[in-house]
Amino acid sequence: MSAPFIQVENLWRVYSNGAVEVPALRGVSTVIERGEFVAVMGASGSGKSTFLNILGFLDRPTRGRYLFQGRDVTALSADARAEIRNRETGFVFQNFNLLPRATVVENVELPLFYGPLPYAEQRPRAVAVLTALGLSDRAFYYPNQLSGGQQQRVAIARALVSQPSLLLADEPTGNLDSAASKALMDLLVNLNGERGLTIVLVTHEPEIAAYARRVLQFRDGLIVSDQAQRL
Repeated sequence: MSAPFIQVENLWRVYSNGAVEVPALRGVSTVIERGEFVAVMGASGSGKSTFLNILGFLDRPTRGRYLFQGRDVTALSADARAEIRNRETGFVFQNFNLLPRATVVENVELPLFYGPLPYAEQRPRAVAVLTALGLSDRAFYYPNQLSGGQQQRVAIARALVSQPSLLLADEPTGNLDSAASKALMDLLVNLNGERGLTIVLVTHEPEIAAYARRVLQFRDGLIVSDQAQRL
């Protein structure tokens, strides 16, 4: 029997503020299987973004274990975490985080500079991803020439260009109107269903969480609800 794609056991993350310790996670345990689409909900300060950052190797737990594809990655060095992050994960954020002076295709190419793909193959790979997302005609535009929805699709293209096994999205619809939010979520559902991409998405909006097949509800650093959903 194969190991779970993601498994966390008694995960704690405690931040120190001088003499005061502030626990963001208080013993979280859960399993996420390959190909799941999971929404993470909770009030501000509930621990959901800290959980996402640990899953994406941007942070490490104070104690507990994180097993990624069966490998205990809890105590890895920063360099080892960065290597896995660059190879296995793609990130999408609320604020797009596109480089304003780089073209769309240059923004999408950026993660490839840190990977093993030969330079001559990087531009064709970026163009192929943009084409798949319906953005080939915007390849040489700049971010300020795009709508918010188009910018977020560029951010998704950048997240996918390294062909990750895990996509992590932190409030990706936060700066989008309702029509652009729906288009973005339809795209994520398609990526999950057709490509089998594992997606973990943080949101505070129930209508966005409704697109996921499972919802984890955080409160005070704990998972207080774990519910499957029918789409």
